Amino acid sequence: MMLKQAIHRLGTHGFIGALLAGAVITAQAQTGPLSVEDRGGSRGGARTVAAESTGGNDGVIMLMQQMQQYEEQLQDLQGQIERLRHEVDRLKAAERERYLDLDTRINALAESTAPASADDENATGDGEDGEGPADPQADRQAYNDAQRKLLDRDFEGAVPALEAYLEEYPNGRYRPQAHFWLGEAYSNLKSPQLTKAREQFSKVVEDYPDHSRAPTSLYKLASLQARGGSTVQARDTLKRLVKQYPDSSEAELAKAMLKQLGN
Repeated sequence: MMLKQAIHRLGTHGFIGALLAGAVITAQAQTGPLSVEDRGGSRGGARTVAAESTGGNDGVIMLMQQMQQYEEQLQDLQGQIERLRHEVDRLKAAERERYLDLDTRINALAESTAPASADDENATGDGEDGEGPADPQADRQAYNDAQRKLLDRDFEGAVPALEAYLEEYPNGRYRPQAHFWLGEAYSNLKSPQLTKAREQFSKVVEDYPDHSRAPTSLYKLASLQARGGSTVQARDTLKRLVKQYPDSSEAELAKAMLKQLGN
């Protein structure tokens, strides 16, 4: 009965179980059944049969121990695979963030040195009128001063500077950029304020959909939503990005993230 139970247990483990079960059957065949002469032998013969039977059981126990070792090794390998998969996903996400950080920093440098762009000319005021600032030079200087803190990675100082710019220049030409960078600053604080960051990125998308910062703002918004556990919202935002800005570089990043989120 013990042999049958062991074989049944080993047999449930696929190919390895089948090989080990075969070994058990062979071991059993070698130890029995006894011939008539063996059964009619002396007491010494009976002791020999008992010893052989015990040896067969020891073989089964050894095989069961080997099977347990195989199971433990398999579980360990599965754990290593999961850890590697998690590490690959983490590296992919970090690579995307580095790309976006480099892209935004390059654009920030360009914005701080170049003359007013078409985006700046078109995205004036709060989206409700086309009036520019009363003092264009002061407007640009205030924006550059706030942006310089971002280039220095001084997010703690950039937040109040950008907030002051948005308050003091309600018709400023750099309001879309200011909202975008304020979202960046909020999300990179020592104690990130992710809700406020999402609000700023959403402001760019909703109020300035034709601005060059809109696709990046959508991607940043989706990243923060996924980071906060709102996977469904993140997928919807990414799909909107792909549909609304199909030719943008962020659209390709959005497609990759959709695959990662299980689209």
